Amino acid sequence: MKSKIFILLLAICFALSCEEEERGQYPLDTIPPRQIVNPQVENIAGGAIISYTIPDDDDLLYVKVIYQLDNGTVMEQKASAYTNRIQVEGLGKSKAQTVSLVCGDRSKNESEPVEVEIHPMEAPIFEILESVNIENDFGGVFITWENPAKADVVLTVATWNEEDAKYEEVENFYTNAGTGKGNIRGLPAEEIIFAVYLRDKWGNNTDTISGTYLPLFEEALDKARFARWNPPGISYSNYSNWHIENMWDEKGALISPGFMGSTAVTLPTSFTFDMGQLAKLSRLKLYQRCNASQTYTAGNLRHFKLYGSDHPGVTDDPSTWVFLGEFESYKPSGLPMGQITDEDQAFAVAGEDFNMAIGSPAVRYLRFDVLKTWGGANNFVIMELDAFGNIVN
Repeated sequence: MKSKIFILLLAICFALSCEEEERGQYPLDTIPPRQIVNPQVENIAGGAIISYTIPDDDDLLYVKVIYQLDNGTVMEQKASAYTNRIQVEGLGKSKAQTVSLVCGDRSKNESEPVEVEIHPMEAPIFEILESVNIENDFGGVFITWENPAKADVVLTVATWNEEDAKYEEVENFYTNAGTGKGNIRGLPAEEIIFAVYLRDKWGNNTDTISGTYLPLFEEALDKARFARWNPPGISYSNYSNWHIENMWDEKGALISPGFMGSTAVTLPTSFTFDMGQLAKLSRLKLYQRCNASQTYTAGNLRHFKLYGSDHPGVTDDPSTWVFLGEFESYKPSGLPMGQITDEDQAFAVAGEDFNMAIGSPAVRYLRFDVLKTWGGANNFVIMELDAFGNIVN
């Protein structure tokens, strides 16, 4: 029995020693691995991809590249012995740099470095800055940009403080969407200097672009005056206790119920209501259902047409209404249904603005023609609706 136990202990110790050897916990020799050979460089935005031939060393563990960021920080990236390429990333401006590639083995030995010259293209933030467009909008400005690399960036918007003679940040847009947009709201209708710059997670910054803009006047419509109303030919319907009045109960996107159409209808379908006040609309802000796994799916509105009228003498015939616009809901990531990012969720919870054309006529009665939902459901849902514009009476 004692001999069997002794043999078992030996087997366990042997297994553990093998595992430690494979993990490189204890040096086995002092012989460094050979160097990589035949390095090839593919320069990319903000970095480079270096391919090479790895040495034929049985105990090779990794290849490491050592380089320097624009701010002087020394960086290291490692690639395993099972691949023949490594990426340099985080660089800003386009300029040549000599980097070092080193091989390491399981005994913690490292080879002499192989020096390679790279010449990265500018980081994505500089291309994004060139695409930034700022326009006057109701209550502020409307900003759009393109991010073809879908890089993780922060777009910062600042306004000029005349009293303190400096810029003050008013908004940061954290995004990796291919096409981005954002609004600055709540500002008076007077000239203001806006500035924009971008930065990335590596600490790279662009220059600042600025200009003078004139926000257009708008005010929030009084939702206490909103009321259920239906013209001839458009009947009212809803699902369970998801009544239309829930659209103006001020509960937002996360507290149910909202307004949901009947499960018995098929798209396209229409609903109407009375705003109780005549106004030249600047925008509607719609809040979709964002709790649980509902964001950008199920019955949330994706595509709709909007009509208005300054009098109640309308019918189900669209020609009796004034066409205000056709709108498509925006998903920052562009991912398929069922997949959302933190940016998608934040955008949805904040409510989505649908801007009216400047010069749209004053209306009191609204008609939505629901054409498509995010999840293909017929029973559309809107959790909350805010309206802005210039109230006539």
